[in-house]
Amino acid sequence: MKEAIQNLLQLQTIDRKLDTLERAKGDLPQKVQQVKSELEKARETLQNNESSLTELQKELRRVELEISTLNTKKKKSEEQLYAVQTNKEYDAVTLEIEQAIEKIDAMENSEIELLDKEKDASEQVKLAKEALAKMEDDFQKTSVKLAKTIEANADKEKSLTEERKSIANKIKVDYLRIYERIRKPKAGLPLVTIERGACGGCYTNIPPQRVMEVRESDRLILCEHCGRILYWQDEEELTIK
Repeated sequence: MKEAIQNLLQLQTIDRKLDTLERAKGDLPQKVQQVKSELEKARETLQNNESSLTELQKELRRVELEISTLNTKKKKSEEQLYAVQTNKEYDAVTLEIEQAIEKIDAMENSEIELLDKEKDASEQVKLAKEALAKMEDDFQKTSVKLAKTIEANADKEKSLTEERKSIANKIKVDYLRIYERIRKPKAGLPLVTIERGACGGCYTNIPPQRVMEVRESDRLILCEHCGRILYWQDEEELTIK
């Protein structure tokens, strides 16, 4: 078997082992990113809810202060009734009291509405905090699980990566480029042997002349149907797996 093919087969074997390690992580990396994204949204929701609650509480305090001020003014006007000396003064003070009562009624209605809104907003803040706490717990658990999986395979992955780099350095740049281009779309199997006159990847029959080229040529021969790199293996040779 030609040295270029041998090196590419070794590279393919290492890449398949690395792919296996990557699959061992399952969908944990995606889950971590998903939960992280949801966590950011939950924090933003909580922040918005807390801001809304704060604004409602500010408005409620303003209304309560206004009611207190109006009650003080009303009480003062009521006390003035005992000191008026003319009907005109009496009418003026009475009007002030009536106006104060109307304003107090309106403000108290606003206060009731604000209290209801404050209650709802407080509940929303509570729910947002609970949702955030759950997501933080999920994120922690998922992150720890992923970290343990990565840690368990770290030494093996490092060793394979170093071995891959060493073998890749032995391969011509053009060949390596072809290999990398084919590898991903072909499910990590860019090199296939010819089996019974057919491509070992797509099982398309290979013309005898093409088979002879694969056996004797020093250049890479690709399957005209699936684009994989073809190689010939004599019976006494062992395929690297």
